[in-house]
Amino acid sequence: MSFDETAGWSLLPGLLDAHEIQLILEGCERLLGVPEEERAARDRPNNGTRHLVDLHQRVDGLGDLFERPALVDALAEIFGEPPTLTQCDFRSPQPGFGDQKLHMDALPRLDVDSGHRVATMILALCDFTEENGSTRIVPGSHRRPDLQQLGGNVDRLEGELQVTCSAGDGILFSGHLLHSGTKNSSDGERPALQIVWNPEGT
Repeated sequence: MSFDETAGWSLLPGLLDAHEIQLILEGCERLLGVPEEERAARDRPNNGTRHLVDLHQRVDGLGDLFERPALVDALAEIFGEPPTLTQCDFRSPQPGFGDQKLHMDALPRLDVDSGHRVATMILALCDFTEENGSTRIVPGSHRRPDLQQLGGNVDRLEGELQVTCSAGDGILFSGHLLHSGTKNSSDGERPALQIVWNPEGT
């Protein structure tokens, strides 16, 4: 099993290799440096968290990522059918940035037996450590409407877990799971892809 439905998340190791990561980072640096009139409308190259949108259409290196068996199998377990890719963005918190409140990427799941409306994967483009502000999650919160309704308004919850992983690993979770970035306290940025899927037809 590739996705842990009880916890609401799974780690998918080694989705990208070092060469693919380098190609993506080089492509992102190129896009971050283009003149303002050539940027996508939602690109934010100068923010504390640098942001580029629609990377699957704009950079090399993703290759056959979206067809890799571990990812395909995990998404099938979440949705029960092949989902629709709706977002593939670059996010890179600079030192001192990245600290977020716990939040969800979907509306609260009031019926815990209903299907997932969103799945999100944070794909690390560098090693994720506690120091550089790796993603934190609240396991099981995708089945807790009472916790979900706190989303966006709470800084800490009992049982939260900060996930550390290697460059190229994917942190895949239900969009109903409470999660957030944490503060980058290192002296380098923390680049990642944020990839989002919805059920087919939505």
